[in-house]
Amino acid sequence: MLVQDEEAYRALSEAAMKSLREGHERDALPLRMRRTGDLEEPVTGQHFLTYRSEASSAADGTYWIKRIPKPILIVRDAGDAIVPPFEPYMLLSAATSAGSLVPDVKYVMIPNPKGANPRGHQFLDNREPLTKTITEWLAERHL
Repeated sequence: MLVQDEEAYRALSEAAMKSLREGHERDALPLRMRRTGDLEEPVTGQHFLTYRSEASSAADGTYWIKRIPKPILIVRDAGDAIVPPFEPYMLLSAATSAGSLVPDVKYVMIPNPKGANPRGHQFLDNREPLTKTITEWLAERHL
């Protein structure tokens, strides 16, 4: 998702596997990984394999969310330029899938009049609506 380039992802994956086989998984890979916008950064084989690789990562939210036996509130700032708009729907789908332990899940998108921007990821333009959304959700559950 962050790489957004199948060829670059494949090259990073191969480099990460090579670093693991050679015992250098904690060293920076010779390739840089695109993170946000056009920004590229160094990444180790270990980071890539444990956090970015679909085949070996434990950081798959769609896997973990359905194992949470508590009500869940998912809130997204519509201006979030880091997390793609489809991702909350993947989490919502997983949380409501057959066998899920989640008793209740609610998804709220908070509009951002500034459009997509890096501040949206941290709700910097939407502190009050975020706080209101959370407090209302907690009040509905008498928490």
